[in-house]
Amino acid sequence: MKRIEIKRIYRHIHFFLRSFIDKELTLFAASLSFYTIFTIIPLLLIVMSLITALPSFSDIYLKLQEYIFSNLMPVNSELVMRQINGFLENSSKLGVIGTVTVIIASLLFFQNFEYIANKIFKAKKRSLWDGITTYWTLITLTPIAMGTSFYVTAKIAAMLAQNKYTSGIDLLPLIPYLITWGLFFVIFQIAANTKINPKASAISSLITSVVFNLAKNGFVFYVVMNKSYTTMYGSFAVLIFLFLWIYVSWIIFIYGLKLCHIFNEVYKKRGERG
Repeated sequence: MKRIEIKRIYRHIHFFLRSFIDKELTLFAASLSFYTIFTIIPLLLIVMSLITALPSFSDIYLKLQEYIFSNLMPVNSELVMRQINGFLENSSKLGVIGTVTVIIASLLFFQNFEYIANKIFKAKKRSLWDGITTYWTLITLTPIAMGTSFYVTAKIAAMLAQNKYTSGIDLLPLIPYLITWGLFFVIFQIAANTKINPKASAISSLITSVVFNLAKNGFVFYVVMNKSYTTMYGSFAVLIFLFLWIYVSWIIFIYGLKLCHIFNEVYKKRGERG
């Protein structure tokens, strides 16, 4: 019986590794990283504009900005924040040609992202209009959800601080981690044009968010300890590290998406048996 059990476990592990390890995933991450470089400014412009347009979020604007940029670039995030804020301020001077270029770059990014997600999940392609509406809804609702999370937590923290029994409870440090998990969950749920089991999305997004936060801390340690790039490239090293972190982030995300697909297939087979 033990030998049969060991064989069964080995079969499951072998199936998981064979399904999970895919050489194409790193190529997908590289492709998305390339498009991210061109679309990061217009996407941030939309997100920050939506946040500033909501008066209720004015008190937590800096916290939201800090969260976004600390995930975008864990090291030297203040410098990157200043540079990108400068780009955002100049966005009004784009003109017609610049605006059209930004729109085309954004459409190419989402088209590429959807192609990759559908290929991982072996799903059919959405129509152009369905794809645009789906991802536009995600872009517009994400900053509102983030702002609401910080706003509600700040209110709850203020209420807890007024009570002598709960004044020592600090919920704010947990919010960035919960937001990261929530964002991964929502994106995993709608990324591909197929039905995704919420349990598969929840488990895979939790694992992905944990790996992402661990990788972020590891990346900070690597940059602090590795002085060769800073010595060789000077201030230009910040840009190199930014591109590297974007690539690492996409690798983590793509493998998380693959993990979601594997879990989804497992739940699908269980449903068919049951």
